[in-house]
Amino acid sequence: MKKGILAAASVALSACMLAAFAGCGTVSTAKNMKGEEVTEDVWNTAMAGTVYEADASAANAVQTLSEVTAEQEAPNYKVEYESKINAEMSSEGGNIGDQQIEAANLKIDMTSSSTVTVADNALHITLKYDFKFDGSENLLELMGIPEGLDGKGEVELYISFADGVAFYVKDGDGNWVSASADSTLISTAAQMVSEECLSLMDQSALVGLFSQYEYSSEHKGYVALDTDVSGSMGDSSLGATTTLVYKMRDNRLAAIYSSGDVDMNALGMSVNGTMETGLVYTYGGQSVTLPTVA
Repeated sequence: MKKGILAAASVALSACMLAAFAGCGTVSTAKNMKGEEVTEDVWNTAMAGTVYEADASAANAVQTLSEVTAEQEAPNYKVEYESKINAEMSSEGGNIGDQQIEAANLKIDMTSSSTVTVADNALHITLKYDFKFDGSENLLELMGIPEGLDGKGEVELYISFADGVAFYVKDGDGNWVSASADSTLISTAAQMVSEECLSLMDQSALVGLFSQYEYSSEHKGYVALDTDVSGSMGDSSLGATTTLVYKMRDNRLAAIYSSGDVDMNALGMSVNGTMETGLVYTYGGQSVTLPTVA
């Protein structure tokens, strides 16, 4: 049996997920939660407990949750995720070699929140997002972004593993319908959030990496070591400061908090931005009722 998340769809993972609602939400909860100090064995068990069991063979691509071995507890938990991204890009213009570069600027504000409920051999995923790109027409055109692009939206998706893999989404009339992983009914946003949420839930890659984290009273959890990056070459420079914290409670992974600041100057362009994300796990007491299909 090979380990892996029950990501039944082979969907493209966006390079940057649309981030979480500002205010007192999951980011704040994850940041302020006080995690417990644990042993390496507890760390490994907790991280392994965030992954599904899946059979990657062609004959049975996904093992259903009902087939989980008797010594394993069937997954039953909820993960809440939030993220906030703010960034600015600017250039005073000038010459780069023989090319004339116009002055330009771009401001990016992106927020989102999502919840993944895992129970009853199924997943229920929701996402709310809000984003805005605003800046110089020439730079937006170069990046293929319409001027003043902004948008808000909500995505809801069910994935059932009771009999193979089935997706449930709403059609253009708001009716629930079943769909395959490659169906045109599954929007880009739904594909992105399903893959992103499932990837975020699975922290099993951290099994055996306990020594790369250190408990911090200041950050109330285990902080990743050596995450800062800096350097310079000629007129170009890069500085990135990142904090990544894992928090344990009752021998389980309870929360993840991360924050970062980036300051970069290259080829006459400056980029600076901030990002915060938070994940909070709730174990047990969850249920998923699949929608009635039209």
